[in-house]
Order: sequence, then C-alpha cells, then structure tokens
Amino acid sequence: MTQVDGVKRTGPPQAVQKLRENVYMVQVPINEVPSADWKRLFYDTQQAPPADFPPRSVEMLGLALRFRSEAALVEQRTLLIDKWIERANQKQAASGVGSEERQKRRVELTREQAEIAEWNEKWAKL
Repeated sequence: MTQVDGVKRTGPPQAVQKLRENVYMVQVPINEVPSADWKRLFYDTQQAPPADFPPRSVEMLGLALRFRSEAALVEQRTLLIDKWIERANQKQAASGVGSEERQKRRVELTREQAEIAEWNEKWAKL
C-alpha cells in the first residue's frame, strides 16, 4: 500500500485551555492547512462517528485541529481524529481532485513559514 499524501498529525495532543473541572480544549498539530475540499471530506465522509464526538466538533485552525474533551478521553479522541484524517486523505486521493492545489498550498505554506521565522527572529529581542 502506498502512503497517501495529505494532511498528517505532526505531534501529540496538548491542552491549551482548561474549560471546567477535568475538561480541556485540546489541540493537535498538523502539517498543512486543510483545503475547503479536504475539510468537507473530513467532516462528511466518516462512518458511524460516536454521537458524543462527531467530526464537526473538531475545529480546524491553521496548522491545528482543536476539540473539547475530558482528560480521560483525549487518547481515544486523538485516535479517532487520526482515523478521520486518513479517511479524508484517502477520499481526496481517490477523487484525484486537488493535487495541483495541494502542491501550490505547500509552496505557499513554506514561503509563509520562512516569513514567520524571519519576523520571530526580529522580534525575539523585544
């Protein structure tokens, strides 16, 4: 089986905010900003998602996916997100749509990351 290009999780989940006792806003980093088509596939093509954690409960913010979760459920929900990412990537690859768009987005993202790194270097001594 060949590896499918597309969105990938690049690190572990991290709590970014405590919402209430034992409930957190959790974020997982991803390697690229998802396109509108990919987001649609992520949200709409999942099979039998749990009622208490549908794909639409995951927010996509730049290079991160965010969701609310009890601490004990973060591992399970992260595994579901990984499965949903893989399924959206497979559906997108099977459709053949967007490969040129993805390449353009990667080039643009690389350029943006270089620009951000420059600014962060300039601002590091403020």
